[in-house]
Amino acid sequence: MTNWKIVIVAGLVVGLLASCASTRKSAPAPAATPSRSTLDESFDPLSLNDDDITFPREANTRQQWQEKQAASNQAKKPNVLVNGFRVQLMATKEMQTAELIKREAMEKFVPDSINVYVEFDSPYYKIRICDCKTRDEAERVKQLAIERGYRQAWIVRTRVWSNPPRQEVPLPAQSENP
Repeated sequence: MTNWKIVIVAGLVVGLLASCASTRKSAPAPAATPSRSTLDESFDPLSLNDDDITFPREANTRQQWQEKQAASNQAKKPNVLVNGFRVQLMATKEMQTAELIKREAMEKFVPDSINVYVEFDSPYYKIRICDCKTRDEAERVKQLAIERGYRQAWIVRTRVWSNPPRQEVPLPAQSENP
C-alpha cells in the first residue's frame, strides 16, 4: 500500500512540474510604426519670415527677489497654536444661530482688532473671541464683551494663535430695490 501512495505522489509532482513548465507569458506585439517613406519632412521652420520675440531682461532680478523674501520673512512671525485664553460669548446647538451671533459679534469686536471664532465641540457651536496669551488680557476682553451686551461672557482656557490674522467685517447683504 505504501508503494501505491508513492506512485500517486510521484505522478502529482510530475504533473505539476509539467504544467508549470508549459506556462509561458507571451510578449506583447510590437506597435506598428509608420514607414520612413510616409513621413513628410519637407517643412523647414527657418524658412518662415516671422519676427523673433525678445523679452527685456531686468538686471539682478533674482537678487532683488531674494532680498524681498528675506525682508518679508523677517517681518513675519510664525503663526502657531499656543496655550492661552479666549472669551466665550455663548454656546448653541444650532449652526445657523451660531453663525448669526458670530456676524453680530464681528460687527461689534473686529473694529477693535478682536477676532471672532465659532468652534464646534459636539453637540455645541461655541462663539469665542480674541487670542489672549495671559489671563489679565482675557479679563479686559471679558469686561469689553459685557459692556457690549454679552452679560454671560466667560473666560475659557484653550489653544490660541500666536500671531492671529486680522478678520474683516463682512458687508451686509444689499437689497435689489433702490
